[in-house]
Amino acid sequence: MEDRAPGSTSAVPTQIQPSIKKHFAGRGAWVLTAYGISGLALFGVLAYFFSDYIAR
Repeated sequence: MEDRAPGSTSAVPTQIQPSIKKHFAGRGAWVLTAYGISGLALFGVLAYFFSDYIAR
């Protein structure tokens, strides 16, 4: 009650805001993601050439 402005009759504060924090991935997560995508692409290229070699 002491923190209300003088003359204020409302018992409920008018500025109730939930504390919402956004979670951001760190740089390490993006680096691992890039390595993962690059690894999958390299694996796909190698699998293509290997299957082409076997098919001959």
